[in-house]
Amino acid sequence: MELRVRSEVRGGWTVVAVSGELDADTVPLLSDHLEESTGDQVVVDLSGVPFMDTTGLSLMLDWHRRLDGAGGEFRMASLQPSVHKLFRLTELTEVMHIHDTVEAATAAR
Repeated sequence: MELRVRSEVRGGWTVVAVSGELDADTVPLLSDHLEESTGDQVVVDLSGVPFMDTTGLSLMLDWHRRLDGAGGEFRMASLQPSVHKLFRLTELTEVMHIHDTVEAATAAR
C-alpha cells in the first residue's frame, strides 16, 4: 500500500497527515517528510494508517525524544485500533502524547 504524507500548519502546530501502511519500506518517506517540513510543535495524524510495524513505532519514538528533548512537542492523533494496540503492548502509551483527535492534540496543554 502506497504511503501518502502531507502537512499543514494549524494554530502554530505542524499537522502531518499520514495514509497507508507504515513499515520498513515506507518509513523513509515519512522520515524525510518530517525532516523537511516540521517545526518544534508536531502532531502526526495517523487516522489513515491501518498498519504500523516496529520500524514506524521506532520513528515515532525517535521524533518524540528529539522534539521533547529540544523543548518542542510531538503528539500523535487518531490512531486506529491495531496501531494503538502496538503502542499499548510496548507500554509507550505511558510515555508518548496520544490523543483521540488532531483537534484534541493541538488544544492540549
